Amino acid sequence: MKNAEKPKRNTIFQNAFIVYKAMFKRYPTAIPLVLIYIVISVSLPFINTLIPAMAIKGITSGSVKTFLNYIGITVLSMCVFSGIKMFCEKKMQMKHTYTRVSVFMMDFIKKAINTDYLNIEPQPKQKIMGKGVQGVNGNYEGAERVSTLTLEFVVIILGIFSYGTVIFMLDWRILSITLGMFVADVLIRNHAVKYGDTHRESFSEPWRKMNYYERNSMNISAGKDIRIFGLKKLFDYHFDSMIRIYKKFRYNYQLRWYYPTISDTAFNCTRDWLAYTLLIHKVLTGQIDAATFTIYLGIIAGFSFYIYDVSLHFANLRDASHQFNDYHEFMNQKDVFEHNDTVVKSGNDVKCDAPSIEFQNVSFTYEGSEKPVLTNVSFKIKADEKIALVGNNGAGKTTIVKLLCGLYTPTSGQILIDGKNINDIGLENYQDMISVLFQDTSPIALSIAENVCGCEPEDVDRKKLHDCLEKAGLLVKVNTLSKKEETYITQTLDEKGVVLSGGETQKLLLAKAMYKDGPVLILDEPTSALDPIAESRIYEEYNQMADKKTAVFISHRLASTKFCDRILFLDGGKIVEEGSHDELMKKGGKYREIFDIQSHYYKAETSKEEASNEN
Repeated sequence: MKNAEKPKRNTIFQNAFIVYKAMFKRYPTAIPLVLIYIVISVSLPFINTLIPAMAIKGITSGSVKTFLNYIGITVLSMCVFSGIKMFCEKKMQMKHTYTRVSVFMMDFIKKAINTDYLNIEPQPKQKIMGKGVQGVNGNYEGAERVSTLTLEFVVIILGIFSYGTVIFMLDWRILSITLGMFVADVLIRNHAVKYGDTHRESFSEPWRKMNYYERNSMNISAGKDIRIFGLKKLFDYHFDSMIRIYKKFRYNYQLRWYYPTISDTAFNCTRDWLAYTLLIHKVLTGQIDAATFTIYLGIIAGFSFYIYDVSLHFANLRDASHQFNDYHEFMNQKDVFEHNDTVVKSGNDVKCDAPSIEFQNVSFTYEGSEKPVLTNVSFKIKADEKIALVGNNGAGKTTIVKLLCGLYTPTSGQILIDGKNINDIGLENYQDMISVLFQDTSPIALSIAENVCGCEPEDVDRKKLHDCLEKAGLLVKVNTLSKKEETYITQTLDEKGVVLSGGETQKLLLAKAMYKDGPVLILDEPTSALDPIAESRIYEEYNQMADKKTAVFISHRLASTKFCDRILFLDGGKIVEEGSHDELMKKGGKYREIFDIQSHYYKAETSKEEASNEN
């Protein structure tokens, strides 16, 4: 297998351009704010240096009035400029944050929701997404850090040019020593940045896993297992282990950022010795007065501060740019399916006829795995036909569902809908045709109505909603709730929300599939959390739901598939038997063998339940 081509990485300047282009487009008022902030920020250190110089000038003049005038003008200028800078700073900080959240974070969320499912489910893709979200998920990293540091970097560069010119005119040796400090700083900090780049996944993976443990510690369903099965220490153990890994990385990372201070100390001592010797000599020989001496000292100190800052800011800016590039890497994930540019119609509007579906020599291997889940699978489902996919766990049933739903594309072979490839139809158009109930889906923490209907409250067809809830066997439960169908699922977003049982959750998801009423119906283990009575009722509803639809029913309970027109028995990623229930029973193969075992077990369980009810 060939190594994947490394994604192209943006330079610091490209990322800075991207951030400020987005900011100026969304907030045009940021343009004058940036310009004013830069001018004020470069001017302030000059004014700050003038204050002690003007004080000395006023004192040596012998006039109290002159002294007060000098001090008053410089201090007033300092206050005015500082006030303007603080105002611009606060306004700009909001612009930095709003741009990150409203532009880049929103784009990330949209990408995560709309991109092909194969770009987010496999673990290699989860790692890319985990690193990518860090680039837009905080004030002090990625996009926002690029934004703030770029502005400060411009101020520093302008300060270096202005201060450096004055120092060069004073003595070129002072400038040379300070520039030497800059070169050493850049080289040492570059070592720290490279360490961060090399070990970035070592940082992002513990962070991603800690987020998982954090989410599950607050998950109501997981909370039951944690308490009953005594998983608290296990949770603590894994969480602490991630913290230790994260702490070790941060320690080694920060240590490399400490080394430049050793270099700076040596350069600063040399620079200060030369500067003081030179300036004191000029004062003693009458070349400059005490006020000018103070101004030069301030300029040299300010220039050194800028030089130190430019290497630090450049290293931090480079680090932030690399985090932002991780965001770009996720955003640049290519979709395999063709997506519509226009607004997709809701499932309620789908009125097309039931299509035929054909798998032609379909094979599929998950990313990161060498073993195929499906191998040369071929079958055709006629329009309006009801088929069942059955087989043991790991046979490939759920993978076929993902392929049927357009969540994945075959590794080889093709899937045809009425003789057309999904891309010829358009992924969104095809998925609008599908009503599906996944076995591992959990409701979103919104209202029952929003979960079932998938639209805003004013667009809900109340009659259809109640009818679907009733057919799914959930309406009685919903009517007992204070807000009825407007009740939220869980207390995550509403303290008066309701926690549904496993069976009730499955009924809710079934009502959701009924409400969409697509011409393709897919139910993946729809009765796994239901009791036998509810299961029998759901089968009846399934029969009615599947009328005039192309229907696929996935189950490990073979008795539940007898009403289907045709049954496909999967084993080891291949279809090994095909036919109606009666045909497969007569054949006496694997289907018959497993059916007999399940029937015996199921009858035994039913007898126990009936005996328990009689008692």
